[in-house]
Amino acid sequence: MSTTTLNTDVSREIIASFFPEQGERTEVFGFLKNVVENYVADISTIKVNPSMSKADIAGVIARYDFDGSLPAASVLGDVINLMEQGMVHVTSPNYFGLFNPTSSFWGGIADFITALYNPQLAVWSHAPACVDIEEKLIRYLGQLAGFTPAHVGGAFTTGGAEANCTALICALTRKIPGFAKQGLQSQPSQPVFYISADSHLAWLKIALQSGLGHDAVRLVGVDVNGKMDVAQLSATLADDRQRGFTPFMLVGTAGTTNAGVIDPLAEMAVVAREQGLYFHVDAAWAGAILLSDHHSPLLRGIELADSITLDAHKWLTAPMGTGMFICADKTLLNEPFAVSTNYMPAGDDVNIDPYVNSMQWSRRFNGLKLFIPLAILGRAGFSKMIDYQVELGAYLKSSLELHGWVVVNATPLPVICFKDAGGVNIDQLLVQVLAANQVWLSSTTFNKEKALRTCITSYRSTRADVDNLLVQLNQARDAVRKSG
Repeated sequence: MSTTTLNTDVSREIIASFFPEQGERTEVFGFLKNVVENYVADISTIKVNPSMSKADIAGVIARYDFDGSLPAASVLGDVINLMEQGMVHVTSPNYFGLFNPTSSFWGGIADFITALYNPQLAVWSHAPACVDIEEKLIRYLGQLAGFTPAHVGGAFTTGGAEANCTALICALTRKIPGFAKQGLQSQPSQPVFYISADSHLAWLKIALQSGLGHDAVRLVGVDVNGKMDVAQLSATLADDRQRGFTPFMLVGTAGTTNAGVIDPLAEMAVVAREQGLYFHVDAAWAGAILLSDHHSPLLRGIELADSITLDAHKWLTAPMGTGMFICADKTLLNEPFAVSTNYMPAGDDVNIDPYVNSMQWSRRFNGLKLFIPLAILGRAGFSKMIDYQVELGAYLKSSLELHGWVVVNATPLPVICFKDAGGVNIDQLLVQVLAANQVWLSSTTFNKEKALRTCITSYRSTRADVDNLLVQLNQARDAVRKSG
């Protein structure tokens, strides 16, 4: 190789291309500052749905072939334009959709800091401060759930699916002898686990990934309120044992996606204990109310779980990718994920390396997206936000009923499923609402009937925004009636 390619000028050019000099950095930060301020100023009036068509988006992206270089200003301008016009704005106060909250300013700052320093959290010795911060958060939230702080273990995850998959692997390892070494092929009977029919069906994907397959998932029916029917659970367990299956795990949901319902966790915990099952609670969304003095009692029974899932990016305002798996006994993670290599830095018995007690190997410092806002605002700040959103949800429910809508679900949490009292078609209503592009909501099926679904997801949403939602719904209903 020619040594001329290793000269100082070339080195400087490479560095400056990947990390620009101060002048260009200042220009970029100035551009982004304007983007932030304009976005914040416009967020209440911006169109919630994408205003660019698929063809428009494709036209912009087609300009990039990656064979040549382009000016940073041009690229950043295109990206911001695509973000502003080519996506659903889940950070809008007029977004009343799924569990996608407005991320906090502090969470965004944390994301930037993490990207700048780019710590590697696979081993404690590479990023001891970062690993210890995440462990403190896991212990803190575990303590709020009712676990003994000294025994709490867990890890930050990319989201609820990874956390729930972690729970499944832990349950198989703990309850199915020989699974960690021999897998499922050594089992004389099919292991099966139990979730409610209204739970998040990522469990089907998780069952497939684990090698269990979809048939290992038992969808237990729910009562009229959408809660797991414990009597049906017991009957299904008895039938499965009679047929030679091996039950090993029970999953309770704290905050179903379609209706915000919390399963009867305390009753389910009793069944799990009596049947020798691993008990996991998927509290990806409603687990946030652990930070609320007023509403945390709704999670009674979560303290009896072996583990829980909690996504800070669902109700705790963290940017996407801030999930958590939290277990009551940290030794639970030892056998499923223990591994030894000759190329990783050696660990010790005091400071456990994350890669040997969780699914991920290389890992990002996702915990900072919760640490910074929680440290600055405190639990009281989050409690105030949660309590306000619950109150706003109650206001929305009563307003709907006053305007001739029928609320079909029963939950104290801010998820409202409803239909028109006169039977106006749900699909037509939704099309009409979304076409106006003033608000965003979705539809679902609850108790075997179609309903519109709204959720208070943004800390920016106010009573005025809820009033506007009512206006949009009423106008859509009038339009559908006239067209029909």
